Amino acid sequence: FTIKKEGSFDTTKREREELFMKKMRKSASNVNNAVNLISGAYTLPLIDKLFSNSQRIENMDDVYFAITALVDTDRISEAFHMIRGLFGISGMEYPQEIAQLEKSEELQESFVSEFIFDFYDVIEDKRIETEEQEIPV
Repeated sequence: FTIKKEGSFDTTKREREELFMKKMRKSASNVNNAVNLISGAYTLPLIDKLFSNSQRIENMDDVYFAITALVDTDRISEAFHMIRGLFGISGMEYPQEIAQLEKSEELQESFVSEFIFDFYDVIEDKRIETEEQEIPV
């Protein structure tokens, strides 16, 4: 450790803090990407299983809006547990990757948000599919 002119130590400390924050942002980005991948891998199969019998899109909307309402009122844990319940209702095994996210409120919130986005995409895809089937050729 060498002593430099006054102010140099502060600059070095600031640089270390900036480097640390950059690493933290990159780590957070990697975690968010992983959560996104987990949601993407399991949301579609779950929704397909739950609504496989050509059920009406309105039924999917009801579940979507219930989970979204929980999130909008900061009831993330309840929304997360509701998703877990959907796996049980569908007869699908609850994925270990999702179970691991229960350890952190931040990860639960990230997963539930990704699940909602993915669920919305599935509903929109089904809506387009249904409309295409109704159009006479």
